[in-house]
Amino acid sequence: MRGYSCLDPNKIRPSQHQTLAHQCEGWGQVRADLIKRTGLERQETRIAFPGPVFLLNLKGVARNGEDFVDGRRISFQPRRAGSIIYMPGGKDWTGWDEGDANAAYLLVSIEQGFADEVFGGMVVGRRPTDLPPSIGFRDSVAEMALQRIAIELKQPDPISATMVESLATQLLAQMVRLSGVYREQAKGGLSSFDLKRVIGMIEASPDGRPTLAALAKEVGVSRFHFWRAFKQSTGMTPHAFIAQRRSCPLAWCS
Repeated sequence: MRGYSCLDPNKIRPSQHQTLAHQCEGWGQVRADLIKRTGLERQETRIAFPGPVFLLNLKGVARNGEDFVDGRRISFQPRRAGSIIYMPGGKDWTGWDEGDANAAYLLVSIEQGFADEVFGGMVVGRRPTDLPPSIGFRDSVAEMALQRIAIELKQPDPISATMVESLATQLLAQMVRLSGVYREQAKGGLSSFDLKRVIGMIEASPDGRPTLAALAKEVGVSRFHFWRAFKQSTGMTPHAFIAQRRSCPLAWCS
């Protein structure tokens, strides 16, 4: 781990259970905790972070329960594997649920400064914390991004930080898209000069490890603007491009 202290599952989601497995990792401003429990009876929720949080239900069904956001009761819906919870920074999510005895979830927390930069290029007249919380929704784009973060957590390598930052940007962008509140972006990608600089930076770095922030800084734009422009220019997100280079680093493979 990179100086990241794991969350305490018995504080954020206390429960009665037989066994507990916990794996965690931090990549700068994005952190992930993978928690598995067996013999689970009932678990409570006490989650409040200054930045946005995503929770992906990986295994088990929560059939009954109650959810509250900032003390206001939210209608509870059964949550199956693949369901997602999004909580903006500064919100207080409490409640309880019960269901299957074996369960697992991935919790991804993002620092507010990272979210501010991403949202700044998209949201008109609203702060990131103004986007509504969403409990128990399904979305293939968000689920795939969270599943890929889980893979980076289980199988980290020197490029994981760049991959996870790009995936976190994708998650936040998807929440803006789902909310329907966004700024129309100017069309067009990176200039050929800037694209060559960025690719050169990726290829020249040890193990192709520059972060999304470093790549964006190289061409003088925000993370989100860089992410969008890079995809416009290459047809791939930065993390997909780096993953391709990771699996096939020779120039003739691209």
